[in-house]
Amino acid sequence: MPFIGEIAALGTACCWSMGSMFFDAAGRRLGALTVNKIRIPLAVVFLAAALWVTTGRPLPPAMELDNLFWLSLSGLVGLVLGDACFFTSLVILGPRRATLLMSAAPVFTSLLAWPLLGDTLGPLTLFGMAVAISGIAWVSVEKRAKSPVQRPGSLWNGALWGLGGAAGQAAGLVLAKLGMGNEVTALTATFYRMAAATVLIWLFTILLGGLPQTIHSLRNRRGIIFAAGGAFIGPFLGVWLSLVAISHTETGIAATIMAAVPVMVIPLEVIVYHERPSPRGLLGALVTIAGVAILFLR
Repeated sequence: MPFIGEIAALGTACCWSMGSMFFDAAGRRLGALTVNKIRIPLAVVFLAAALWVTTGRPLPPAMELDNLFWLSLSGLVGLVLGDACFFTSLVILGPRRATLLMSAAPVFTSLLAWPLLGDTLGPLTLFGMAVAISGIAWVSVEKRAKSPVQRPGSLWNGALWGLGGAAGQAAGLVLAKLGMGNEVTALTATFYRMAAATVLIWLFTILLGGLPQTIHSLRNRRGIIFAAGGAFIGPFLGVWLSLVAISHTETGIAATIMAAVPVMVIPLEVIVYHERPSPRGLLGALVTIAGVAILFLR
């Protein structure tokens, strides 16, 4: 099937845009770090169910230690550290501004993929990436109307956390591709990434004495429901599709298409927060779509 990597990357952006709305609601009720601790184990359950349906057993086959090392490191960097930064930014800035900062992820990804994976990008591909990122950046600097949702922290603080999330996502993708090689499927790689991240994040929680506070936060049932919905859409479907994407196209191209999340959040914010997009926001969306189209037609 042609363009399967690009289509999967676009599906990833759709899932992550919807997931960010769920995680925003969950983070304001449970706390950003707590959301990160529970969404990953929930995703492991969903992945086990998917494996059961597709292979007849809930656990993936064993793999080489080298692959396991890179996938585990990918889970730590991308899902534990990177997403913790992103969720902190999400609570401070809101879904659209936080996801807009993730537009830096393709730049980080391309810089890392060049020496580590040997990915080379042609002039038309670089042009398409530049157009897409320009559209996202155009929307990101737009002044927004006051939101009815009260958010803690300063814009600069939220921006730093957001850039940390972008760097973590980029490193996680590159490390995941190293771990997948040519023999590990996207579903299997996603399961191992999530499983490793689950063990690591809860180990850190116990060692740092954060278990009682985390358990206390889980009493908010509404927050748990939002976190579960986000876990299904984001870490399960979204991350699975992201690994399908990087296994069928260049990592930098996949990351650029995935970075369209902020544009896809616009209609969701209209529905959830009743915030109308400005002409500037719509123009930025069109520019981003044009950039993604160039990547498909390159």
